[in-house]
Amino acid sequence: MKKALFLITELQKPVGGLHRYATEILQAWRNQINQGKAQYEPIVVSMRDPATTSTDLRFSTEHEEFMHAHPNILVYEGIRGGEKCYFLESTLTEDAKNAFHGELWLKYRIKSDKMANWGFYRMLNAYWKAVPEFAEYLIAKRKEDIAVIDAQDWLAFPAGFLTREKIKRPLNCRFHSGEFGRSLGTPDFESAPVLIETAALQEADYIQGVSVHEAQFEIYNLLPHKQKLRETFSSFKSAQWLQYQKWKEETFEDFLLFEAGTDLEIVTPAVAGLTNGIILNDWKTVTMDQIKSGRHIFEKALPGKDKYVLFIGRAEWRKGIDALIQAFGILLHTTRINAGLIISSSLSDEEYAKYYGQIQKQNLHSDAIIYNGWLGEEVKKGLFCASDVIALPSLYEPFGLVTLEVMAADMAAESHGFAGPIAVVGDTGGMAEVIRNGANGFKVPMEKDRFDLNPQYLARILKLSLESDSLKKHISKGGSARVSQRYFDWNFIVQKVFEIYSHAEKNYEKFEK
Repeated sequence: MKKALFLITELQKPVGGLHRYATEILQAWRNQINQGKAQYEPIVVSMRDPATTSTDLRFSTEHEEFMHAHPNILVYEGIRGGEKCYFLESTLTEDAKNAFHGELWLKYRIKSDKMANWGFYRMLNAYWKAVPEFAEYLIAKRKEDIAVIDAQDWLAFPAGFLTREKIKRPLNCRFHSGEFGRSLGTPDFESAPVLIETAALQEADYIQGVSVHEAQFEIYNLLPHKQKLRETFSSFKSAQWLQYQKWKEETFEDFLLFEAGTDLEIVTPAVAGLTNGIILNDWKTVTMDQIKSGRHIFEKALPGKDKYVLFIGRAEWRKGIDALIQAFGILLHTTRINAGLIISSSLSDEEYAKYYGQIQKQNLHSDAIIYNGWLGEEVKKGLFCASDVIALPSLYEPFGLVTLEVMAADMAAESHGFAGPIAVVGDTGGMAEVIRNGANGFKVPMEKDRFDLNPQYLARILKLSLESDSLKKHISKGGSARVSQRYFDWNFIVQKVFEIYSHAEKNYEKFEK
């Protein structure tokens, strides 16, 4: 079976969307292999941070020959998503680092000056440089039939660029979260991430986003810069290279004309929008005792309330916590709704003081609390099912995995005969495609180039969601039905990934070979 070299940096610790994406898709991938439905098998190569404790990683004795030939690169292995994954740990001397930054500039116009002394960036540099050597060894010494390279997010893209050049294999670059979105439309072109993403449109044989909207948003914003990059290199590249770049640019422009409808994925010859998925098995086993326990936690935290609104996520301004606190204040001060707000996140002392201060300023000290710390999965599922509304008013969200969990909570609640929570999200990214207003949740309209959220609109949607039990029942059924669709089934998604790999191979064969 052909192999896909799957490059990802964030597998050492069980934190974040990259880790979750990889571990969940790898399970489905193995399932497809076991059923004889896979055209590719993964070889997962991640990065090891020596400063991070990972007791499950061990030296990969099967690669001693490689480590002997490359004494500055150590290879560890560990299980993620049921698959054996390799973790490269490497270092660069100061001279080697500077030379490598020069190489990134000459080949891809990636500026490293601003990030050169950031420890994590230096670690990334060493990983990017080590991966091509490891890939070449896998082909030459281990006889691995690597057919395609799949790099996850800007953190791994340069490793993909260099490996493509080294082993002459096609490259898929998957955008999990683009810099234009992360910066709310104002990226720093003197820093590396957005330049790496621009280079991906030039170097990759295929571009993939976590939703149609996110893929189109990044393509639309990056394409003019990619075209300038092509002009920069055109004088010393071949006519064939130039033809390939212009064909990709035309294909990218065509992709911008498509609109996600009933089908939530769009796969074209050079670019795709493809959703993330969710594993529903654990949600199907949520017990009534878990749900009652979740409600008891709410009642103990904020006694005397009829309804509860939950926020869960990172404590950053893009997640819309500021607007949520404002909106909740408007809700309680202008209606008779008796509701409590629970904000669950992992906050620094400064972040806690900021949001607690906002709660006090809104005179919500008896109506809102902050839980500082991450929730265990069992507790989280109980709280989700016991909530009336789960508010996720992000200003930017390429897809929004938590929204799928809200609808999974609807499914779990429905199985016990009652209505689950209503998802209230910002009308941004993949949420524009996943949520249908009044059918399976609500989207809060965005303002100012879709990066600002009006607390008045959010308060109105919270009021509508909390005051009507019949609406909640209707939306709960809709959420349960939505999350059960095939578009969020990892087994369906991985088959689409195989389709993307096939396109990448065809593009490389046509234009490079």
